[in-house]
Amino acid sequence: MTTLWIDPLSDDGQELIDNRINQLIKTDYKPANLVNEAVAEFTVKENQQVADYINENNMTGLGNYIYLEAYDYAYTLATQQAEREFHNGELNDE
Repeated sequence: MTTLWIDPLSDDGQELIDNRINQLIKTDYKPANLVNEAVAEFTVKENQQVADYINENNMTGLGNYIYLEAYDYAYTLATQQAEREFHNGELNDE
């Protein structure tokens, strides 16, 4: 069955989208490129947070912050792609 017959607001539709998001994050994104893109998208506030970690010489905090921001960025990209694929009927429940 293709997704053209599944309501995206249903549990089945959301499950297909969630599964695709997880698959994209696990397999399709290169971590180094993803971190570079996420950092390039930082706002002024996020850049100030990075500067604060550096000024405090808190490299663990900086690494954790960048990791979490990169994951959020990956999740956003994967969500957009999965929803687009769903609405185009490219996902299936098989």
